[in-house]
Amino acid sequence: MVLGGYSFTDDIFALLIVSIFILNAIGSPFDEGGLLRYLDPNHTLHVENEEAEIEGYVANETALLNIILGFGTTATIFWMRGFKTSSYFCNQEVRNSVHDFAVSASVIIWTVIARVGFSGVTVPGLQVPDQFEPTYSCCDASCKTFWPDDCETQVAPAGSRPWFADLGDLNGKGWVPIMAAGPAVLAFILFYLDNGITWHLVYDPANKITHGHSYNWDLFLNGVANLINGLLGLPWLVATTVPCLVHLHNLADKDKDGSITYVQETRLTYLFSHKLLGLSLLFLTGLKQIPLPVLLGVFLFMGLSSMPGIQLWQRFLLFFQQPSKYPDKPYLKYMETKRVHYFTVFQIIFFLGVFLVQNTESIAIVFPFMTLLCLPARIFLAPKIFEGWELCLLDGYDDEVNEWLRLKEASMKNKSVESGSEDVATTSPSADLLNGVGDEESSEAEQVREA
Repeated sequence: MVLGGYSFTDDIFALLIVSIFILNAIGSPFDEGGLLRYLDPNHTLHVENEEAEIEGYVANETALLNIILGFGTTATIFWMRGFKTSSYFCNQEVRNSVHDFAVSASVIIWTVIARVGFSGVTVPGLQVPDQFEPTYSCCDASCKTFWPDDCETQVAPAGSRPWFADLGDLNGKGWVPIMAAGPAVLAFILFYLDNGITWHLVYDPANKITHGHSYNWDLFLNGVANLINGLLGLPWLVATTVPCLVHLHNLADKDKDGSITYVQETRLTYLFSHKLLGLSLLFLTGLKQIPLPVLLGVFLFMGLSSMPGIQLWQRFLLFFQQPSKYPDKPYLKYMETKRVHYFTVFQIIFFLGVFLVQNTESIAIVFPFMTLLCLPARIFLAPKIFEGWELCLLDGYDDEVNEWLRLKEASMKNKSVESGSEDVATTSPSADLLNGVGDEESSEAEQVREA
């Protein structure tokens, strides 16, 4: 029998999304974006400004300011959020407000620093259109060609494409819908996994969600939204793991160890945030003033703030920690440390496989299948390497681990009573603990965890 809640794939996928946020903010080796990329003298920003012959433009000066803006934004957010548990300010309500508005305040502070304090230094802003309309500009009335790429000598576009995509216009290629079915299946698998894993992480029993689950309803709404977006030619929507987890933790109360004790469950926060997002279309000119490095700093914060909640990351850090300083975790208490490390390496191998496929352009299309391989690896391969009780402690949800601990304690008491040496067994359980549960406990555990 295989024990455990199968958070194996959840952790891999969550760490993958977090790594995308962090690498794209700092500077990914697979992409041209990121804060540290401004140090490259051949960066697009430097090339464009030098070709425009902007007076007084210095590439290194611009690069340094952009890096300071990005990392400064991240540091300010963490600093302001730390006030929630500090002793500063007059009461807890004020400290909570500073914590809750840390991101917005940091964006405003560093935008003012960039635009007022360093107005003479070139800082890239958001690429925002001048008006609310389709961004596909046409060379002529037929709108078959894209301006300015397909008509470089033309001064201005003839117009923009219609709001709704013409699904019947296949440009004489009737086989396109059939051929598109293959990539569509891959996209479906990716969206299904992304949504499913995200909700799996959000509704983890450790998060103390009490208002019930809504997986099918959320997936249905996602499908309806993507149908509308497809007709409009807009990007598809998918549950974003990092923002969802950040939102969850912002609504949560935690104890001194960082464990969630209560979550204010409401849909109003997302409702109002998306309404404000729509209202931002009325302030396109203002959005242009926000420096791009500041937003990269926000993305970096979102990635870094989500990492401590990923168990794979917690276990990875054990490689660099003093054993006597290990955190108080059941798998560290009852398992040999090397067995914990073996499982971490086993999981990292699959993470690296998914990560490399996702970032290799020539094979990135099979990324959903690579993610799916994590499931049979956990279900069929992991039990051949690890004991069922080990997988329960490493990969189980809190209620499963607590049930195992209860059975373990009951087994120890039974053995102590039978041997007549309860005091000795209570004070010296290490050998029994490292060997796993007894026969009686295994039988009872199978009955309890049969599903």
